[in-house]
Amino acid sequence: MMRRAALLALLLVLPRPAAAYFEDVRTGARGTALGPSAIAVVTDPSAYYWNPAGLADLPKTEVTADYISMYGLSDLSSGAAAGAFRWRGTTWAGGWHHLGLKDTYSEDQLCLAAGRRVLATPSGHRLAAGLTFKFSRAAFQPFTPTGEGEVDLGAISRGSFDAGLRWQTPWRTDIAYVVRDVFRPRYEFVLDSGGQHQARRSEVAAAFRWNRESTFSVGLSQLGGGRSTLSTGLEINFYDVFAIRSGVSNLATIYRSYGPPENIQYEGGFGVYHKGYHVDAVASTTRELGASYRVTVRVPLAIGGRP
Repeated sequence: MMRRAALLALLLVLPRPAAAYFEDVRTGARGTALGPSAIAVVTDPSAYYWNPAGLADLPKTEVTADYISMYGLSDLSSGAAAGAFRWRGTTWAGGWHHLGLKDTYSEDQLCLAAGRRVLATPSGHRLAAGLTFKFSRAAFQPFTPTGEGEVDLGAISRGSFDAGLRWQTPWRTDIAYVVRDVFRPRYEFVLDSGGQHQARRSEVAAAFRWNRESTFSVGLSQLGGGRSTLSTGLEINFYDVFAIRSGVSNLATIYRSYGPPENIQYEGGFGVYHKGYHVDAVASTTRELGASYRVTVRVPLAIGGRP
């Protein structure tokens, strides 16, 4: 009961200046396991969310689907799907993310993204850039407070952009930068309240590969020009068939209203893959809300591909 109450409180206080709506629309179990530092690592279709510049290194057409169980609550549903293909030197991707609280509130986000390599040098430096357009819809279901008439806050749809860069160096290090919600869309459900702007978020990360199988990543996130928070991730691959992953994230740039140590989120996951087929899983846990679980299936399609 306490977890349910905490979750309801979390969703109902979404309209606040710190972050507003669509606070957590992460996609893909691999990136989720590594935390925000995944912007320097992820190159599958879920890169439309993490860093659209990462799409430039997707070698073939792929589709992904996420199954998400959030905090063990049957009334809370979430899911995601994405697909990407390469055409004329640019990788194009589309994605969808849903979050819904039964008979109360829902968020749906549709995204279109593109990533392209813009520079490659003989010495091994490669620079890619990417852009994601996001169409987001937030909706409250009508409700009737005790002793009052029906209240219908309705639905609001807004558009925004994310932009990213990814620099691959010849020194086993990749560096990435992403700015989210460039347009800072405003959501106003209560007339004349002024509403709340979606806060612009900046992220920078680096991924260090000390061998072909092992990658350590570290990232910094900053929300709305405020303080920066740190995240780390680790991925170790075994024999090209199995991977283990772990991450530690500070969610202060997402849930600004919480104080430490509740800000800290821990992730642990694994992946199994063979001939381009991937099954990834991750468990994420926070002190206040408990654990949530995500399973992602990635499937290659025999169309398109790198020329």
